[in-house]
Amino acid sequence: MKIGIFGDVHGNLAGLEAVLAALQAERCEKYLCTGDLVGYGPHPGACIRRVRELGAACVLGNHDEYATDILGHGLERLEPDTRQVIEWTRANTPMEDLKWLAALPRHLHFPELDLEMAHGSLGHAPWAYLVNVANLTEHFSHQKARVCIVGHSHLPLLCHQREGHPPTMEFLKSGVLPPDGKVVFNPGAVGQPRDRDPRAAACVLDTAAGHLHLLRVGYDIAAVQADMQAGHFPERFIQRIALGK
Repeated sequence: MKIGIFGDVHGNLAGLEAVLAALQAERCEKYLCTGDLVGYGPHPGACIRRVRELGAACVLGNHDEYATDILGHGLERLEPDTRQVIEWTRANTPMEDLKWLAALPRHLHFPELDLEMAHGSLGHAPWAYLVNVANLTEHFSHQKARVCIVGHSHLPLLCHQREGHPPTMEFLKSGVLPPDGKVVFNPGAVGQPRDRDPRAAACVLDTAAGHLHLLRVGYDIAAVQADMQAGHFPERFIQRIALGK
């Protein structure tokens, strides 16, 4: 089976459509989304509906949680620019879409594929970034399946832990997954990459061959920036999608 994997869409419809076209060209049979459909970008409702129409299995991201928490728990801890966009997202996303988003699970397990998925971490801190040994060690101690897919850091990463060894981490490249131990990988971000490559990122996992193929897809960034300008988004968010950081 070929599985199309993407996440951190962040309200960027042009990036999402470009990625989905590339994944469909790869003839993917199933789609997985690592969450954060909203936040930072100007098309939250359209992105939610596109993922729903696709029938992708999706987990809840931290920005999804911020946007759908009616009581606003945790918003006071956010940076003012991030809080501004979350409040804009709430005001500009249909309630039906927000209800669907709020009902997403934090964790999905696919026993038939020996695969799990979460947005941040399977550890006690669900929004921990898997970018250091301490967070990876905590995550791997809770990972039951051999392979786990995450998002959150916006970085395409491959992390590996063999029994009796500390976890290792490297930038994700196309190739065969490590044959032993546990693996967690991040497909990178659709809507706001942070690895200094502004192209939208996604992956194709061939479960039969154990092969992972990283995709980078260009799209009309200027058009997205224009929509962000029209919504009076913070300037630093507008500029960063063209810089990939």
